[in-house]
Amino acid sequence: MKIFASIIVSLAFSPFINPIELDCSKMLFFNEGASITLNTYDKDRKQNGTIKYRYSKVKSTAQGASTTVNTEILDKKGKVQSTNEFEMECKSGSLFFDFKSLMPEQNQKPLNDMEMMIEGNQVEYPSSISIGQNLKDAQLKISYKAKSNGNPIPMMSTAISITNRKVEAKESISTAAGTFECYKISEDFEFKTLFKIKGKTVSWFNYEVGMVKSESYKENGKFTGSTELVELKK
Repeated sequence: MKIFASIIVSLAFSPFINPIELDCSKMLFFNEGASITLNTYDKDRKQNGTIKYRYSKVKSTAQGASTTVNTEILDKKGKVQSTNEFEMECKSGSLFFDFKSLMPEQNQKPLNDMEMMIEGNQVEYPSSISIGQNLKDAQLKISYKAKSNGNPIPMMSTAISITNRKVEAKESISTAAGTFECYKISEDFEFKTLFKIKGKTVSWFNYEVGMVKSESYKENGKFTGSTELVELKK
């Protein structure tokens, strides 16, 4: 499961409300053909892969816009390991993305002779955001049922939850792709299948380009990896 990562320099900002209002057309995600590239790093901060996002099929909607996001995940040698496709929406300036994007494509396909059910809600970044604000939680559950004489029998399930999402600060972050004003957001995650994984992520989010940097940690606070924006094409 690929979930967020990384940090850099922070600036001191007032803890009082500092809202921003967004225009969907100003977001990179809704520019046809735009793309971003992020490098991933292991616990020793050595690059171990790359994630590429390309935005296509941009459409106007009654409340804003929608786009299809095509994802490629590459190993450190540049070989494609998996691909994925999900939807992202802008509604009245608020940004939503399909929680299924956290799941590898192969995990979203039904197995032979099995039915699959996906339940959950979208991850939201609201149009008005302030330091100290709590953001909405998000959940995803994928259930598999075996088919026996035409009757489904529950077999297994996978669940992901993101909770305790909080806007910690506003910081200026510099990467190979440039310098960006970001909101620092911390959140807890839990992944449950045959086993359970719990941890925390801290991400630096910019409304125009998305996640600029992130760090991920185990439940005990041990650093496990990071992600950093290294290239963008408008």
